[in-house]
Amino acid sequence: MYKLIFFLSLFFSFVSSNSNIVSKFEFREDDSLSRVAPKLLPNSHINIFLPSIPYSYIAKSTNLGLIRSYDNDQGWVYDLAKSHKRVDDYTYIFTLRENLKFQNGEPFTIDDAIYNLEFFRKNPFLYTNIDKIDFEIIKLDEYRLKFVLKEKYEMFLTDLARVYFYTKEYIQKYNPVGKETGTANKAAGAFGMGPYILKEGFAIGDKQTEKLELIANPYYWNKQFPKINLITVYTQLNINEAIEDITKKEGKLDLMPIPFNKKLEVLLSDYSKLIISKSTDNFVIFFNLINGNNKLQDKRVRQALNQENLLKFVYKNEGKISAFTTSINYKIVEKIAKKYPISDTNFTPKELANLLNGLTLEVFTQDRFMFLFKGIEFQLKKYAVKFHYTITNSEKDIYKQLLTTNSNKNTQKWDLLIWGDDDWYYQNPWTVFFIYEANSVWSTIKEDKIMQKYIEKFFITKIGTQEYEEVVKNILFRAKQEAYTLRVPSLNKVFAVNKEVIFKPYKGGIIPLWEIELTKDHWSLRGNKKYDEYLKKAVKPKRAENETN
Repeated sequence: MYKLIFFLSLFFSFVSSNSNIVSKFEFREDDSLSRVAPKLLPNSHINIFLPSIPYSYIAKSTNLGLIRSYDNDQGWVYDLAKSHKRVDDYTYIFTLRENLKFQNGEPFTIDDAIYNLEFFRKNPFLYTNIDKIDFEIIKLDEYRLKFVLKEKYEMFLTDLARVYFYTKEYIQKYNPVGKETGTANKAAGAFGMGPYILKEGFAIGDKQTEKLELIANPYYWNKQFPKINLITVYTQLNINEAIEDITKKEGKLDLMPIPFNKKLEVLLSDYSKLIISKSTDNFVIFFNLINGNNKLQDKRVRQALNQENLLKFVYKNEGKISAFTTSINYKIVEKIAKKYPISDTNFTPKELANLLNGLTLEVFTQDRFMFLFKGIEFQLKKYAVKFHYTITNSEKDIYKQLLTTNSNKNTQKWDLLIWGDDDWYYQNPWTVFFIYEANSVWSTIKEDKIMQKYIEKFFITKIGTQEYEEVVKNILFRAKQEAYTLRVPSLNKVFAVNKEVIFKPYKGGIIPLWEIELTKDHWSLRGNKKYDEYLKKAVKPKRAENETN
């Protein structure tokens, strides 16, 4: 048995490209698309586990704005707007769709859009620079509105994809003033316009319920979606119990991201399959340079800790080596990595021993990342580096410490802290760059005037220009030179998914719940009928179309 497991783990990375090997182990093709059930059947239901940024994933399914994030080069598509025109560097005109409705069935008008936008203008979110950029909102007619920015700001459209529209009741009762995390789902109710209505629970980043219920919105403008009636979302589960639930118990969990060392359990499961794809998500391991271990103030110590290659050992080949903390899968980052010479600081074995010998670090992590830290720790043992762990299963606990460190108000000692930085800003490296911004609650470094100058330039530089490439390069190389984080390889998305669920991942921080479909053999639709023995056969691991590794 042990020999079989060892052999399977060795050949796993080749099974998707070697059908001869797969056939010997009686893997079957994923034929779920041939058995699709009609959409929105009353009993259709899935259970999912979102351990990282659940508030953002849920908000993208329950709320809408003029545009929304999408898996394309520009990073967005039209949503409540059907078109727009950029008149000049400061002026945008948007045209709304007709016959829009809130989730409660009430009409949505241009005046509702302006009411929401004015509220946002006065109460913006705090994780870009939009809170410092004033703008006018002008009604042109019953379907068109105009934005006039008071100063140049090239991240406006990407920010706009995160500006959601609510009923006046929600705004007046719950006051969703912008914060460092989301405020779109402070309470359950038909307050938005997205494909799903938040029926139960809430999630706003630093606070969340352990379970949320989403139900299909009958008034969603795009009648193609959603396709499943009910979705239960879990935000904090013991990772090992969750793996057991999705691999050994039908009906407990239908979709979850998994640690890379759990691929084999999913591969051999009766009920789940593997779906793997290229990703612009990031694992960010912060160094605490505010009130952490004083030895980390030495840049050479931080550089020395950044010497290890984890791709095969820990990642099980599910990623790419990157010179930067920011994912190499961003096109601009990949371009820079290929174009400009990159060198690591090289240390002799004696220098490494002198820098790291006896270093003890306090680690704060979600349990889902223990596979990564254990791999890092194993490789650093040769230098007598030790990790002491504090482990949680909830991201909100991570936020409580991370977001209070810069102000010295954190209540727990930590030197290394990991955050599942799924690409919430979408197709834009700001997802990582914002942790270097001076005086930000997301920053755990001391003020860096050089970096701050680069970031200010980033805000006003047009994407696609030579100036943009230059400023991105400067930020990447500055962060690398200063070793502001413990750099790890850029990850793939690795999901365990019920065999009867049809799901294609996006590259960034979106799980398009509204696009997910079920087969007629899904547990929620089969009734009392037993799950077919043939369908329990291992499904050939699938790498989604966007995967190019």
